[in-house]
Amino acid sequence: RNQLPPNIQDQMLSHICLKFKTEGLKQQETLNGLPKAIRSSIANYLFFPIVQNVYLFQGVSRNFLFQLVSDIDAEYFPPREDVILQNESPTDLYILVSGAVVSDLD
Repeated sequence: RNQLPPNIQDQMLSHICLKFKTEGLKQQETLNGLPKAIRSSIANYLFFPIVQNVYLFQGVSRNFLFQLVSDIDAEYFPPREDVILQNESPTDLYILVSGAVVSDLD
C-alpha cells in the first residue's frame, strides 16, 4: 500500500518478528520497577563480563566499569537491519556481543 522498497519492508518485518521473539528477553519495564541496588546487581551480572573484555575499556578501573554497566540496555537487532546510518550523528555506543557488522558505504 505504501509502496516502500522491498529492503525497507524486509527490515520492518524482521524487526517485528525479532521483537515478538525477544519480548521475554528484555523486560525493561519490570527492571525499572526494581530498587536501584537490585537493578545494578542484575546489570553487573549480565554485562560486566562482556564490558571488561571490550578493548576500548582496557585499563579503566573496575569501579568505572560497574558504573558503566548500570546504565547499559541490551538491544537485539535482526540480520540486515540498519542500526547506524551514514552521516547520522551518533547518540549511542554499541558493543557487539554476537553476530557481525556489515558496512555498506557508498
